Amino acid sequence: MTKIGHDTNGERILQDFRNESNIDTSTIVIDLSMTSPMTYTIVDRASVTRTCLFSAQNEQILASDIQPDCLDQINFIHFDSRSTETAVSLAKLAKSKSIQCSLDLERERPHLDQLIPLMDYIITTENYSLRVCHDSSPIQTAKRLLQTCKFVIITRGKNGSILVERSNTSTSRLIENNPDFGSFVTQEIHQLDGEDYLVWQCTAWPVKQEEIMDTTGCGDAFIGGILYGLLKKESWSRDQLLRFASYIAMCKIKGIGARSTLPYLSAINMNLFE
Repeated sequence: MTKIGHDTNGERILQDFRNESNIDTSTIVIDLSMTSPMTYTIVDRASVTRTCLFSAQNEQILASDIQPDCLDQINFIHFDSRSTETAVSLAKLAKSKSIQCSLDLERERPHLDQLIPLMDYIITTENYSLRVCHDSSPIQTAKRLLQTCKFVIITRGKNGSILVERSNTSTSRLIENNPDFGSFVTQEIHQLDGEDYLVWQCTAWPVKQEEIMDTTGCGDAFIGGILYGLLKKESWSRDQLLRFASYIAMCKIKGIGARSTLPYLSAINMNLFE
């Protein structure tokens, strides 16, 4: 669900989605009075930096934009921390229908204190842990967010990611890592304030320096991998989930823009994660 204007950029966004198979665009709101948001990204490969130029207008999705039947035949919703006031209303409706919810928690925004408790899964960043929560470690941030959700993932850029959940023997397992390729996952128990937490640490999927083209969208690609695992691979353990997401992020980093090198499932060797 998003909101776009009835303009050239809006038509391009809509057509881009329609060109892909299995993407339902019926919940996209077209507002005749607004200009579609755009972001221009300047990538400097020499300094390994990027500069993002955002369009001035960014119309929020309003409660009135949501149709009463928008959650029919839906079993999972991912929130991107935008339009948070409306997101709270939508999440409450989702919970009343036993629909699972996840949240990309990237920066401080209004109403997040109401939205976070409604989530089943939260993915955030090391930067959020340091600059917003002011915690000395990502695990402390995860503990703060684990009041109601099942697990918290904190991404750490080139240092990989960690997944934190309450310690439970049903989720702990012997991890099999292949030292010759892919991400390496470890697990350990951390105790905070008398409670045990199971922490899964996953390295970034290896990539050669000369193959790194653009980091734009890597976090979103990683989250996409997590969501795929939650929706389509219910039998996957936490380490399989993290490795798959790490692989998707690695594929993205090899191309310019947020989607140019994202792989289709048909191109992925799923044996890497079994």
